[in-house]
Amino acid sequence: ADVVLLNSDTVVTAGWLDGLVRAAASDPRIGTVTPFSNNAELASFPRFCEDNPWPDGADPEPVRAALARAAVPSYPDLPTGVGFCFLIRRALIDAIGTFDLAFGLGYGEENEFCMRAIAAGWRNVLCDDVFVLHLGGRSFAGQKAELGVTNMALLLAKHPHYLDWVRAYIVADPLRPIRAAAEARLRVATGPARGVLHLIHGHGGGTEHHVRALIEASRLRYRHYLAIAVGDAWQVEEHLDDGDVRTFELARRADEPWARFLAGLAGTFGIDLIHLHNISGCRDGLLDALPGLRVPYGYTVHDLNFACPTITFHRPDGSFCGAQTDPEQCARCLDAQPEGDGVDIAAYRARHRALLAQSAFLIAPSRWAAATLNRYFPEHAVEVIPHGAPGVWASLTTAETASSSPRADPRTGIALPHDGVPTVAILGAIGPDKGSRRLEKMADLVRSNGAAVRFVLIGYLDREHGPWQSDDKVLTIHGRYDARDLPDLLAHYRVRLVAYPSAGPETFSFTLSESWAAGRPVVVPPIGALAERVADTGAGWVWTDDEWASEARMLARIVDVLAPANAAALAAAAERARGMPQPTLAAMAERTLAQYDAASTACGERPAPLAPARVRDALGYRPWTAPVAGAPAAAEPLPAAGEPQAAVAAPAGGLGHDIARLALRWRFTLPGRVLYRLTPTQVVDALKARLR
Repeated sequence: ADVVLLNSDTVVTAGWLDGLVRAAASDPRIGTVTPFSNNAELASFPRFCEDNPWPDGADPEPVRAALARAAVPSYPDLPTGVGFCFLIRRALIDAIGTFDLAFGLGYGEENEFCMRAIAAGWRNVLCDDVFVLHLGGRSFAGQKAELGVTNMALLLAKHPHYLDWVRAYIVADPLRPIRAAAEARLRVATGPARGVLHLIHGHGGGTEHHVRALIEASRLRYRHYLAIAVGDAWQVEEHLDDGDVRTFELARRADEPWARFLAGLAGTFGIDLIHLHNISGCRDGLLDALPGLRVPYGYTVHDLNFACPTITFHRPDGSFCGAQTDPEQCARCLDAQPEGDGVDIAAYRARHRALLAQSAFLIAPSRWAAATLNRYFPEHAVEVIPHGAPGVWASLTTAETASSSPRADPRTGIALPHDGVPTVAILGAIGPDKGSRRLEKMADLVRSNGAAVRFVLIGYLDREHGPWQSDDKVLTIHGRYDARDLPDLLAHYRVRLVAYPSAGPETFSFTLSESWAAGRPVVVPPIGALAERVADTGAGWVWTDDEWASEARMLARIVDVLAPANAAALAAAAERARGMPQPTLAAMAERTLAQYDAASTACGERPAPLAPARVRDALGYRPWTAPVAGAPAAAEPLPAAGEPQAAVAAPAGGLGHDIARLALRWRFTLPGRVLYRLTPTQVVDALKARLR
């Protein structure tokens, strides 16, 4: 004889009543159960504490199914139920009575009832696997405002802490992970048909920049998920249609096979294709699991780590080996370096060859990267798709720039002397492979020979993150910067030329695209994609092999380019740099999605998803419980209509109160039910009186 109150402005969905009853039966302490709804204040879905308008004639089944599939179910506690659809356990009515008749016609009486329930040791819960439409405001049409003011005052008079509890609950929003898990399931069912999981390392840089740009340019065509994998810890971002991101913090369990973990991710997020960008964060597990996974995958060559553990093909002395392929020579080279410790290079390449053999596509951003991969793995065709450019700052519209988050004024950079000495910029995060030591040596050479040039690193060194400037102003380190500020920073530092003193090869270089877009010519090494992109363009210079072998000769070439006698050539190179045609993000995305379309058609039935509790917890779920400190004592059960009120209330607290609370908990156990039936009515009444 439990009770369900159902408003006149509701539309129930399949299994609604069974779900409410199932929730009530899950814990004997549950007194009230409220389902999810489009318009139910604390129980609103998808937007919390809002009326989510329901389109006329729209089918609620997809939402109901998504909530059911995502639910553990958790049956989380609420400070108060919501009266539009409200199950009340008969045992709770027996314990604390019915609604307070002082609330009259209605509105607020269920809130007061729930406060009494909590005080008496009961739970108000959300039935998170049921959805009931609430079309809103029709039950109290024309009377809601007046009833709200009058009855809220009455509610606060009885339970002064009510609003504090509800406000704290709203701020904490403990239901957010439950709603988010259901929204993720709903998007798999109703969003773009196919999903792609991008896999990167945790180091950021150009790889992550490219992936995010690709997602932004194609998020309405595919559902995109970005996994930042660091060992067993995986941060998975779900990129939504409106540009927002939902983040899941997942971890592979110690006894969980990699193949099962990956399959669970694919099943959870509706993945039809995995796009590998860098697997160095969990290489061994992925090499074992991917070939046997029933989900197609492809690979983009962002670096050459499949061919060499050093990634940049450097020898023990830091010099470029020329992309040596002989296993014996490579083994000797690696034995002398930390990166090669314990590496069997022949076996290392064989494992990557097996991975590539089953890949649905291979993409490289430059001809050099494609050709170099084929030096080691000649049996695999590689499609060259240049990264979309220019970079972040140049791809934003004026409106987007104006609405973006505020940033520090880029002109607060370090001051340089106005002495006519030309400035050469180096861009980005510069470690040994990108020329940090070579830059320092060139700065020392300027000091020793008095060359008319100074260097500014817009970015940071491995040894100095900046801001920093040498006393003689020869070398300035700006520090980290927002890419959108690059044109202003280049102007602030009066940069005439951008140099790339790299010790190893690049596979593309976003900063080259951004330098050109800002109208700055460049000087680059004679290797890798930098040489490929700059040669014969007139938008820069390529050091010769002889120049690149010596910092002194590199510096001499820079000084010559900047010499007053060559001012016209420098200006012409700057003009050609500004006009350089560059692949757009849209063109890159279109060509990449053509690869996706061909690959994902081979995907069969999706694997089983991860357990709902695991997904919920990956979103940060923390159950809410009603506060204990300051909670009011439970009220005497209200008499039924027409029954007289007791003239004198028994005092609360003390040993009798504690015994009454204990008896209330025992009431719902099997021994407690038997004892309840055998206890004289007057004793039961006396214990109930102690709960006031």
